Amino acid sequence: MANLKKLTARLVPFFIFVINITLTGCSANMTTFEWQATESAPKNYPMEITSGSLIYHDGSGSLYVPNGVTLYNGWGKGRSSHVVGEDFKPLPSRLRISFFSYTEDQFYRGDFELPYEKILALFQAGFYSPNQEKKTTYKKIIVGVAPGGAVSVWLWGYERRTEVFFGQAEKTEGDWKHFTNDADISRKGYISVVIKGSLKTPELIEALHKDGIPFGRWAAYRTRYHWQPLFTNIPLRDKRISAINYYNGEQDYINYPLEKEALASQRPIPNYIYFIWKNPVKDARDRTIRLHFDEAEITSAFQTLGQGNRSLQMEFLINEVEGKNMFTVLLKNDEDSIVFEKTKIEFHLARDYAAEAAAGL
Repeated sequence: MANLKKLTARLVPFFIFVINITLTGCSANMTTFEWQATESAPKNYPMEITSGSLIYHDGSGSLYVPNGVTLYNGWGKGRSSHVVGEDFKPLPSRLRISFFSYTEDQFYRGDFELPYEKILALFQAGFYSPNQEKKTTYKKIIVGVAPGGAVSVWLWGYERRTEVFFGQAEKTEGDWKHFTNDADISRKGYISVVIKGSLKTPELIEALHKDGIPFGRWAAYRTRYHWQPLFTNIPLRDKRISAINYYNGEQDYINYPLEKEALASQRPIPNYIYFIWKNPVKDARDRTIRLHFDEAEITSAFQTLGQGNRSLQMEFLINEVEGKNMFTVLLKNDEDSIVFEKTKIEFHLARDYAAEAAAGL
């Protein structure tokens, strides 16, 4: 009997531990998840969030959106990482946000209902991460603010960033003391210092003064086209486009050849694509290819060839010309095509992780 009591005393904490893990796992799969909030703004158009809250759908509380720093990190790219509160939290159904646009000298505020059911479904479904070689889910909710009062919300997970909301904040009067109480610098002077520090080069500052603020750009980025990638004479290592970033702030990877769901999907215009060319020459190293598209050129091509919701293909082509491999990127429909002349292309030798591991490197 004494031995039985000792065994029971040792097993009870174990059973409690197992029960806690099981309940936590079920909770994460149902309505609570481990996630953080972060913030974003476009390059060359500095913004600052003065206050923000992602309000939980069940009314139990909220998680603050990081604030108080100048943002110009890139549309969709999270800046701050604050680990606060419980690890597992309810998902939000509302966003309250106030922010300042330096290039406009304008405060904005918004109170938005978020698509909770969509957010929940995306967290629950998760996705497969090729680099991690396992199924995962989203880890951050990114709140983006842009000139004109544009507000966007994305879910971020390793290799994937998905837009779930886009809205319009309204102009408001804010408290300038939030930024500085220094009587030696005027509001105009302070804004000028921030803009110069954010844009960094005289050329970018001059372009801002000359071209002005492209109001409506961030809403236009959300236009989707029925386009598919096509690789000609370029076998892909791992049969995958490793990374594709879009102007609307989304990010993903694409298996190639495309699966049924991907074939039926519409996509925004890409601003960056990265893949690894599997070199067909024996014992030759594979090469990474990174494409940085020119915004004006690629936008014009999509608008011209994609009129009427026409199906498009973006072809990546390697042809041998006089003993040299010539790389070309073009967009085409069933009648016409446009070659991208201004795309910045980077070629690098790809690492062979399996060979390095076998060699003990």
